[in-house]
Amino acid sequence: MSEEYRKSVLPNGIRLVTERMPHVRSVAVGVWVETGSRHEPEIRGGVSHLIEHLVFKGTATRTAEDIARTMDSVGGQMDAFTTKEHTCFYVQVLDEHLPLAVELLTDILRHPLFNADELEREKSVVLQEIKMVEDTPDDVIHDIFAAQVWPGHPLGRPILGTRELVTGFSRDAVFGHFTDEYVPPRIIIAVAGNVTHDRVVELFGARFDGFVHDAATRTTEAAALRPSVNIVHKNLEQVHVVMGFPGLCQAAPRRYAMFVLNDVIGGSMSSRLFQEVRERQGLVYSIHSGVQAYHDTGTVYIYAATDAGNFSKVLKSILKELRDLKKNGVMADELTRAKDHLKGSLMLSLESTSSRMNRLAKHEMHLGSFLTMDAMLAAIDTVKLEDVHALISELLDEEHLALTTLGPLDRRSLPRELLRH
Repeated sequence: MSEEYRKSVLPNGIRLVTERMPHVRSVAVGVWVETGSRHEPEIRGGVSHLIEHLVFKGTATRTAEDIARTMDSVGGQMDAFTTKEHTCFYVQVLDEHLPLAVELLTDILRHPLFNADELEREKSVVLQEIKMVEDTPDDVIHDIFAAQVWPGHPLGRPILGTRELVTGFSRDAVFGHFTDEYVPPRIIIAVAGNVTHDRVVELFGARFDGFVHDAATRTTEAAALRPSVNIVHKNLEQVHVVMGFPGLCQAAPRRYAMFVLNDVIGGSMSSRLFQEVRERQGLVYSIHSGVQAYHDTGTVYIYAATDAGNFSKVLKSILKELRDLKKNGVMADELTRAKDHLKGSLMLSLESTSSRMNRLAKHEMHLGSFLTMDAMLAAIDTVKLEDVHALISELLDEEHLALTTLGPLDRRSLPRELLRH
């Protein structure tokens, strides 16, 4: 499947990347801003996420209802999300409605009202969202884990902010942050679907004409994972656990070996943890591993949930599998299976305009370039057993382990060797 990638930079510094997919009838358009919860002053924790909500609540020419009705009238989807390091506003529509998608996205970013009454209403919505997360233990445990391993660092703060901070935001503070951060040098436009690059440049160039604003210089504090054990007691049906180790940053040359290692540990249904802890022992419904990567740091983590009575067995089983990896390494057939799984997942993503749009933006943000699907498949193929074993030796060190539990548990349930943390 051919890839038609092109990149341009608008006169104001906005980067624009596209991938033409002439075999589809849709187009995914994303405006990505390189700002997130990591870039907020501590007293403004959660402001990026609040801004993500507010831009949809009215512009100089459209009400919130107008925005929603306009998108619904063409059967499109419009949404946004905030992470620790970026914010994305995106639209997916039929290719014939690309001009409308560009018009809406540029309108909400260039002319948001930040109406004071809407601000108060949206604060209430975000407070409900915070409560919803707090009622979802498999979500909230990741916030607890981040605060534990990056104490005092922006990466350790929740993306949604806290009740106290969100309640106290003034319009001036929100608008001031928006004006300072959502500026051309930090904006990437990614478009994938049945479009031409020149048409995208024409549409966005016209809508962003006159939008000029320099980006303030940032000083980024390095983050290092702190080993520790944190037992958070809460009356739940299950104990939720996250175990983490230091990982790699987004652009690390060894990231493909990291993806393979994660797949072997718990990234698929054939992984060691899924097969041993769920399939053979029946101790959990949910168990998986994952990789979190930021521009200068990262983690590899394991998540599981089980009854309090089975917690000790689950934890010992996880540690047993990790120790076996340290001692005996990855088998050749595991390596092949993990590579095939990763390549298959990548190939399936070719069919989605939204997946391709995401890939365009993340490659530009993290690498400053674009990797074709063939290049990514080749990078997976070149991972060797010794590459994976080197990561196991370097990263999966129990001296660097961080453990968080949430549920009906106390420290006496931990294996003795973990109590030293």
